Amino acid sequence: MKRLTKQKDDHDTLVAQLREQGIRYLAPSQPEFSDPPQISPNKLIMRLVTHSDARLRLALVALLLLHPEWGPYVHSQVRELAEPTRADLQALYTAAVYLQRLWQTRLRFYLRRFEMLPDLYSSQLGLPAAEERHGKNGLHALSAWQGHRSPYPFNWLASYNKLINLLFEQLKMEAKHDESTSAR
Repeated sequence: MKRLTKQKDDHDTLVAQLREQGIRYLAPSQPEFSDPPQISPNKLIMRLVTHSDARLRLALVALLLLHPEWGPYVHSQVRELAEPTRADLQALYTAAVYLQRLWQTRLRFYLRRFEMLPDLYSSQLGLPAAEERHGKNGLHALSAWQGHRSPYPFNWLASYNKLINLLFEQLKMEAKHDESTSAR
């Protein structure tokens, strides 16, 4: 029972940290969760990539889409990690790179200006370059590559598509909210 409570607290701490960074589509498991102390970007990245909840691991992709300036933190972590966590982090970063290329126009609409994440790991992972068909080929290849690495059936492509849809729904709601408050 104590372990389950600790996992929920950790989940809620990470959800609160993500909310601070603009990722608001995940809900805490406890409605009245207090504000957690701030943790460094490096620690947040590590806690997300190693978390047992797949939604939190995938939230790292959304975090990188909203904050491409966090890319160097990922790169510094990759150099220190052992397998298989290193490959997991490289794959999630590469998913953000592909999604950023694929959805660049729509991301610019909501986020205005943002920096492009450099394609650091696609060739190392044996995947297509990010610019190939605007990331579409790479995202499909990455999803297949991740599927072969996992002992469990998991549809990575559907998960990435769901993630980007959740993020766009959040950004759309925030834009509507901003419009309504500026119209008053």
